[in-house]
Amino acid sequence: MMKKLLAFMLIFTMIFSLAACSKPAENTTDAGEGGTSAQEGPKYKDTIVFAPNTDVQSLDPHVQNDTTSEQVVKMLYNTLLKFDENGNVVGDLAESWEVSEDNKTWTFQLKQGVKFHDGTEMTAEHVKGTYERAMDPANGLVVNEIVKMFEKVEVVDKYTVSITTTEPYGAMTSLMCNVSLAVMDPAYIDKYGMDLGASAESINGTGPYKIKSWERDVELVLESFDDYYGEKAPTKYIVYRPIPEAAARVIALETGEVDAIQGVPADDVPRLEATEGLSVYKARSVGQRLFRFGCNDSIISNTKVRQALVYAVDRQVIIDSLFDGLAVPSTAPLAPVTWGYANLGEIKQDQEKAKQLLAEAGYPDGFKTKIVTTERYAKGVELAEILAAQFAEIGVEAEIQVMEWSAFVQTISGLTAEEFDEPIFIMGAGPSMMDADGGLRGLYTTTLTGKNDRNYGFYSNKEVDELIDAAMKETDPDKRKELYKRAQEILYLEDPAGIWLFDQLTNLAHSSKLQNVTVSPISTITFEKATILE
Repeated sequence: MMKKLLAFMLIFTMIFSLAACSKPAENTTDAGEGGTSAQEGPKYKDTIVFAPNTDVQSLDPHVQNDTTSEQVVKMLYNTLLKFDENGNVVGDLAESWEVSEDNKTWTFQLKQGVKFHDGTEMTAEHVKGTYERAMDPANGLVVNEIVKMFEKVEVVDKYTVSITTTEPYGAMTSLMCNVSLAVMDPAYIDKYGMDLGASAESINGTGPYKIKSWERDVELVLESFDDYYGEKAPTKYIVYRPIPEAAARVIALETGEVDAIQGVPADDVPRLEATEGLSVYKARSVGQRLFRFGCNDSIISNTKVRQALVYAVDRQVIIDSLFDGLAVPSTAPLAPVTWGYANLGEIKQDQEKAKQLLAEAGYPDGFKTKIVTTERYAKGVELAEILAAQFAEIGVEAEIQVMEWSAFVQTISGLTAEEFDEPIFIMGAGPSMMDADGGLRGLYTTTLTGKNDRNYGFYSNKEVDELIDAAMKETDPDKRKELYKRAQEILYLEDPAGIWLFDQLTNLAHSSKLQNVTVSPISTITFEKATILE
């Protein structure tokens, strides 16, 4: 039974190594980049400096909810299972696993001798304590929704733990690869509570790196963990130096201040690709960019209004003018690399159809609304401006509100419908578990708490709820795909939850001396195998 379940969980993309795509610096000699003789071999630096576009928000696996945080958490913590370089589900902290005949109880045999960064040995008690925290609705964590099917977690013996679900759960092995379920130390959970992951001293993982220091918005430093149970990281220090402005990130790379940058502007890609000693890596990912609807808004709550806005947008104009070479038009609420994706086709701009839908909705002369955006997302303001201009063509007057990232984050989590005031708002999407369950459930199912903890725009459709719930419990892969296809048809076309614009290509510009960086299909960039020549 376990093999049958694993078979349909295979992911059809790979984790890419920059060693395969990096171009070597020109005019090298036999002495090598570091100036050593061939007999001595190459010399490597002990530090890699990486510039993301923002600082980490939280290093608590249960709290983190953005790419920058997630990719650092993956360096510090481990999950029971993980995706290998071919997208197969394999053991991480778990040596082996099996599922009961009723597909409801999963038993994991843990690897022995795994140590946390403080020297404590990881056991089944740590897994139990971690998951029980995730399951507790009283703490209001985003992860609560992810594990809502978990009924109980039991310690079988010191190195064996079982998880029982209320119903069969088709995406279980993919879920156990999700960094939100990384195993933590319950002693730290008890000590730091909701402050866990907010400071260097509150972090105690089992990963290949441990945290050395963290000065918010300035620099976060990781140090390789000597007692890591797996292959030891070859580079001693990884420095994360956030640079919010894209132009400043590019300059920092070109001057050698940093070794790699994330979020390369499309305009800079050709020049960087042509620059000696630099390379640009691009790959398809789970990432998408959309503008979600605030369905609590009196006008936006009208399905025909949302359909009209969906048809008002010319996605190709957006891509050509802002993201040429770094994006392709979306064809569903999920990207093709996500298991369960259904190709529903690109939505072409149709202004006449949009005007007709507005008239049918009771707004023949249009209406006034607001587009909320943030510069945290690449070209976030420019995207809003193009949307506003295209909306104006069908009589919709949209005011643009630009929010600071910290303020924006506060509005898309923990507010009631009465408090939330973002009729149309920018959003990124892409499930870490690379499965439709992670990409749809919670994000587009009716909120049970009355707050927008994951369903940021208060979207609610009874049929979508039923389809996603049924797919969650289904273990037949073909049946799951059919259920997800129907849910996507509703979300994308019939009762749209947002305006899906494009699927993103993960991009990383870097020194050609940098090798073996792991760029995953979930858009995370990690350095557990990376080296950089002197």
